[in-house]
Amino acid sequence: MSIHSKPIMPTSDGDAEDSFDDSVHLDDSWFYGPPKKKQTLSYVGKENFIPATLVDSRHSSLVEKSFGDMETFSKQRLAIAKLEESTKVFKNSRIFSFEKPGQTNGERRYLVSTLERFWSWYETLKDRHLYELINESSPCRLYFDLEYSKITNTDIDHETVYNYFMNTVRRLLHDEFDIDVDPAKDFLVLDSSTESKFSAHVICHLPNGYLFPSNVHIRPFCARLSKILLESSQKIWNADGNRSIRQRSDTILKVADYCTFYGPKKPCDRQVFYDSLCIPANAFEFPLLKMKDIVENELQNFQGFPKFSSIKSREGSGPSPFIQLDEFMLMVWRKWNHSVYIRQWKVASDANEERIATITYYPANCRYCFNIGREHKSNGTFWTVNLHRNDFNQKCFDPDCRGTSSNFFPLPSFIANSIHTRAAKGVDSEENNDASFFDEDDVVSFFDESQIELNDWFAQWDDVLEQ
Repeated sequence: MSIHSKPIMPTSDGDAEDSFDDSVHLDDSWFYGPPKKKQTLSYVGKENFIPATLVDSRHSSLVEKSFGDMETFSKQRLAIAKLEESTKVFKNSRIFSFEKPGQTNGERRYLVSTLERFWSWYETLKDRHLYELINESSPCRLYFDLEYSKITNTDIDHETVYNYFMNTVRRLLHDEFDIDVDPAKDFLVLDSSTESKFSAHVICHLPNGYLFPSNVHIRPFCARLSKILLESSQKIWNADGNRSIRQRSDTILKVADYCTFYGPKKPCDRQVFYDSLCIPANAFEFPLLKMKDIVENELQNFQGFPKFSSIKSREGSGPSPFIQLDEFMLMVWRKWNHSVYIRQWKVASDANEERIATITYYPANCRYCFNIGREHKSNGTFWTVNLHRNDFNQKCFDPDCRGTSSNFFPLPSFIANSIHTRAAKGVDSEENNDASFFDEDDVVSFFDESQIELNDWFAQWDDVLEQ
């Protein structure tokens, strides 16, 4: 099985569009009994794509309006801005994502609403293919996405594997937080398995309503859980190489037959909806787990950056202050597209130590994603170079790839040395971030002097791509 912890809020190494991730797939088959009145999603003009109930404002009663706004956006950054505005008045404001009907490229829209307003509309909707999007800084429930191939694991009983996994979670929660949970009573399981794949989404309701302080705080816990599982003689593994499997928009997600969360009771539609949220209603009122065993450095490793308050950043287009690094990254991207160029770069510095921490590149004409093993059709990628570790990795803005990353690839030593030498001289300061004074011949000469190491590095890089 694979564990997918899904960060959402933008970090310093990303863009506002790298802020959310799919979490809960809501589907019509979740709920029991026919909807009150079937409705569909409709187009309004070329760009605006909104629920049919919002087309005519007369359909929104005063009671509905009292629950808060309900708007859709084509860009996540616009939805995030609206969410920040809405939460000042309505604490239960959320963002949901959905695919445009008839689209084959996975294009999405983002709906901002309060939970109350959303549910009053959602329960009458015919096509319930919407996704909860998780704000990375918000308190949330512990949750897991569990998957394995039935084709390559024909001798595995899914309930046995699930019970083993959940008992491991139970023991780790007790060891780290002194919390006793009963997976049979405390874990809501939503199933979307097919004939070829076991797939379940698990939302953990901890005793007394305890939440993790944020989605970021879940990641170290999942890392330790993964280590325990891999060290066990009864290893749980994903035959698809831990690659996140893209959920189809018609995925059927329902309360699992083996889920005993509700006991003998038959839950109503509304109850299942609220219980399935990773960020529960009124999350700000729930008690938070004390993360005394998680040091700040560990969280930084999972965030990829120091704390927000300790970061100074600047950005630009074209060449960055590190022209040799620019050229090296272009060499990497040209493996997929020779017309690639640097659309934007961002440099983040540790304010306390006044040294460069990371450099993030946003290439144009190169959308290769290691998570799916090909280029995305419409969503871009970004690559972060970490100067503390002297490595780099790739992430992307595709909603289905939220929370995933490529491996961390080491920088060639001569590239890392050039960056640190330049930074030590202070030429990375804002007054000297214009790379126009670099002579192109100097850059060529720089790489000529390190041709052997460069060739060795790219030979290894080619091996990685072949794998």
